[in-house]
Amino acid sequence: MAMGKMARGIIAPLVILNLAMFAVALGLSGWMMNRFIERGGYGGNQATPFLAIFSLIAGMVGIASAITGLHHVREGSSSSAAAAQATSWITWLLLILAFCLAWKEIHIGGRSVRHRVLEAFIIMLTATKLAETLAYYFGDKSRSRHDAAHGTPTTYDSTV
Repeated sequence: MAMGKMARGIIAPLVILNLAMFAVALGLSGWMMNRFIERGGYGGNQATPFLAIFSLIAGMVGIASAITGLHHVREGSSSSAAAAQATSWITWLLLILAFCLAWKEIHIGGRSVRHRVLEAFIIMLTATKLAETLAYYFGDKSRSRHDAAHGTPTTYDSTV
């Protein structure tokens, strides 16, 4: 029970932090895509186009996940927890793809400062999004055990 209360207490700050970091990552990856459209090149190395595309996708899904997380913080119901946890897992998995591409771009080298900042944000977002996802998981586990122990219905029964 103590783990669940602690996990629920850190969800709101993590959601707000991730929302801000996703906005920065979207701005940088959007800049990369705009540069490609206007100049015909990303200005980095061979991994840069893939990093830009996956960062944009992960960023947009991350913004949606943050909105779902803020809704869960406001509502606090088990249905909003399920939605927040599901979108958080999807976002984290997309971030893993962008994370691997960021490491590949670091390994290849030859990139600008903006590329390095995007790589750093993707790496940090992967860690903070995992912390947020685990907070949803552990907060939800303690809530379901509490509901079962106190007889609170956790599902809708249409026969009543």
